[in-house]
Amino acid sequence: MKKVLTLLLLISSVCLFAEDVSIKPAGEGTEESPYLFDCLENFFWLRQQTSEMEQSAPVYCKQTKDIDASATQQGGDYAWSDINFSKNNLFVYDGQEYTIYGLEPNDKGALFGTGFMQLKNIRIQGAEGIKTCALARGLISDKSRNGCFKNCHIKGLLEGTPALADTVSGMFIKIEDCVVEADIEIKNEETSSGALINFMIIRERTNIIRKTCFKGKVKTKPLSHVCGLTLILNLGSVYSSAELTIEDCYTDLTVECDPDDSHMVTGLIGAAFLNQGTNVILNIERCYTACETSESMDYGAAYIYQLTNTVNTLNVKDCYYRTALHFTDDYAVGKTNEEMKQQATFENWDFENVWDIDEGETMPYFISELPEPCGMLVLLLLPLFLRRNRN
Repeated sequence: MKKVLTLLLLISSVCLFAEDVSIKPAGEGTEESPYLFDCLENFFWLRQQTSEMEQSAPVYCKQTKDIDASATQQGGDYAWSDINFSKNNLFVYDGQEYTIYGLEPNDKGALFGTGFMQLKNIRIQGAEGIKTCALARGLISDKSRNGCFKNCHIKGLLEGTPALADTVSGMFIKIEDCVVEADIEIKNEETSSGALINFMIIRERTNIIRKTCFKGKVKTKPLSHVCGLTLILNLGSVYSSAELTIEDCYTDLTVECDPDDSHMVTGLIGAAFLNQGTNVILNIERCYTACETSESMDYGAAYIYQLTNTVNTLNVKDCYYRTALHFTDDYAVGKTNEEMKQQATFENWDFENVWDIDEGETMPYFISELPEPCGMLVLLLLPLFLRRNRN
């Protein structure tokens, strides 16, 4: 009995002295008056509220400044776990191109959990040598709550998790203008991984992945299957049509592997399971893949490694891959490393509005990847410009 009382007193004292690190943001959470996030503590407040929020009412948030989340590296009251939403809610978070710095997640490894979400204009910047978080664990979409990742950038070290989401499912899904520059370390218990998404389940309707890329390294475990985009793609259902278009995307993937282990690398999709629905369509247009490994690879594919069941329509147009690994591919055109650095190689690509290339030096990249260094240059020159004007 004394041991029980002592344990209860200890628990009570811990609860009594535990710090409440939550701060309610300004705003009401509506589209007209969104919650305004300006500090890490706002996220802790949101986590406390999710179970009490109206399940039918959308929740809107906007970030209003850069947020330093390095306190999560200390654990304790600031230990991070992702924020989940009811499947009946639509959650909209607009980062307004501000950055979340130094956020170290728990083992689930994500900023947000699973739900109907629209995640836009988010910047995640990891700290040097410390793992940072993925964007979400699961994105769900339907005809009234269109799920999306739009204009999201992630840079840092990820552990055992794809950068955008573990699972993306539903209809009317949009993944647009997302840039991931990351190193991913696959955990012992996870022998395969998509760099951006693990499982993508398209139930019906039109879905799109556009102007999205992965640049970085993946450190594998034995028997790993590493994919630049998604590990598993499931298209269609027995009741309806489904269409997925992947356009103007690229993956530049370096795989670190042990020469004594068996590995497989695929530039875009590991396996596409296409169910027996009507009008099942997969379009891949104006994309390229470039892969390198620390050891030679016996097998792999530039675009799709395994295609199962019947495809009503499979279109691969104006797509290319670097032939350095000597992969065979039935869907795209192989080019040498030198050819991949020449604009003339990429027929029907838009080098005015979408793509750019440093002729003979780099493979194509998005024009939208340029503003960050240009902005920094302006900030550096601005004080000099102001001083001269005063004189």
